[in-house]
Amino acid sequence: MGYLGQQPTIGAYHVLDSITLSNGQSAYTMQLDGVNFSPQSVNHMLVIINGVPQPASAYSINGHTLTLSSAATTGDILNEIRVFGDVLNIGTPSDATVTNAKTNFVSTSSAAGLQIKGDGTTDGTLQLNCSQNSHGVKIASPNHAAGQSYTLTLPSTAPSANKALITDGSGNLSFGSAGGLAKLLVSTSSSGVANFDIDSTYINSTYDNYKIIAGYTQATDNQRARIRFFVGGTVKETDYSYENGAGTSSTYEYDADGATYMQVGGAGGNATGETSTLLFDLTNVNSTTIATRIHGYHYGSATNGATVGRFFQAGQDVSNIADVVNGLRIYIAAGNIVMRHFAIYGLVK
Repeated sequence: MGYLGQQPTIGAYHVLDSITLSNGQSAYTMQLDGVNFSPQSVNHMLVIINGVPQPASAYSINGHTLTLSSAATTGDILNEIRVFGDVLNIGTPSDATVTNAKTNFVSTSSAAGLQIKGDGTTDGTLQLNCSQNSHGVKIASPNHAAGQSYTLTLPSTAPSANKALITDGSGNLSFGSAGGLAKLLVSTSSSGVANFDIDSTYINSTYDNYKIIAGYTQATDNQRARIRFFVGGTVKETDYSYENGAGTSSTYEYDADGATYMQVGGAGGNATGETSTLLFDLTNVNSTTIATRIHGYHYGSATNGATVGRFFQAGQDVSNIADVVNGLRIYIAAGNIVMRHFAIYGLVK
């Protein structure tokens, strides 16, 4: 039979330290090697006084105190106290003496291999310490009032960066995006290009909806930004509709159906300090029954302190509703665009 800790010391005999009896005194302290010692019971010890073994009725013990039924008299000698083992006392293992082999707890289909219980007030808690055992992290059970009993199963694969633990509703955990927005790309540039393209590396079946922020300058004055979609990896140049309007206007300044592009916002300038920002949502890129649309706002600033703000909505015409969009192109009606800052986020399904 194996034991966790020290094996029971059945038959481990001890001869306790000598005790000098005093006239009229009944109670004495028992010690072993100068340390207070408490036998389990009078049935596991032998007390010899004046050379005569005493019956169990001649004394009693309470912890490490031996009390004689009759007080000692002058000349009495306590020859010896012998203790015959500590029956089924496994002792307290010394620190770091319990090996891994002794802690291989086996689970079954009906019972956990290790159970950490509460004490009636405090919930069961597991603490994982640092290498120096100076601090640690605790994992605690839900409190009793919650009435919860469930199993959490850890993921079967290692996590990649920027992932969180999520559950399938049955306690099976996996690593994934925990809802909200997932950052896909943030880029900056000081070089002008005719077209700024975002391809299927970022716009694909992983996400249906996106949020896009584009801060740019332009080479040509008084020109507006435009957007086209990629369908099947090719830029589509037909069948768009769009509407643009000022924030205080009840009507649209610009609108078109069957256009070759989507106009987004007001005209920007090319003077030093004049910049523009597009903030918009791209929706339903993978749907074949709902048209892919963009909805957002254009904000521009000028060196004289004036601002230009326009809201816009645009997208595919109904005739192209079945198109799956896997990219977009941002460009200026005339001249290059310098994409000073661009960010795209996917809305987690």
